[in-house]
Amino acid sequence: MTAYQGVRPRQVSLPRRRRLSAPVRAGRRAHPVGRMLAAVLMTLLLGLLYLGQTINLAATNYQVDQLLTERDDLARQIHTLETTMLRWGAEPMVLDRAQQAGFDSLGTKVRITAR
Repeated sequence: MTAYQGVRPRQVSLPRRRRLSAPVRAGRRAHPVGRMLAAVLMTLLLGLLYLGQTINLAATNYQVDQLLTERDDLARQIHTLETTMLRWGAEPMVLDRAQQAGFDSLGTKVRITAR
C-alpha cells in the first residue's frame, strides 16, 4: 500500500449508544406501581373532597329546614297574637273589662250625624 504523506487513515465510527445507569434501566423495565399508587391517591383525594362537599350540603339543608320550621312557628305566633288582639279590642270585651274596673256605661248611645 502506498502511503501518502500528510494523509491519515480514516476511522469509521458508528454513532455511540447512550449508556444508561442501572437504576434508569431498571425503572423502565419495572411495573408501573408508581402510576397505580398515584391514581389510587388521586381517587382517594377526590372521594374525600366529594364526601366533604356532601356533608356540607347536608348540614346546609338541615339548617334551612330548621329556619323554615322557625319561620312557621313565628307566623303561627303572630296569627295567635293578632287573634287575641282582635278579641280584646271587640266591644263586648271592652265593656266587660270597663265594668270590672269600676266604670259605668253612659246609657243610650248618642249618634251624631255628619253635616
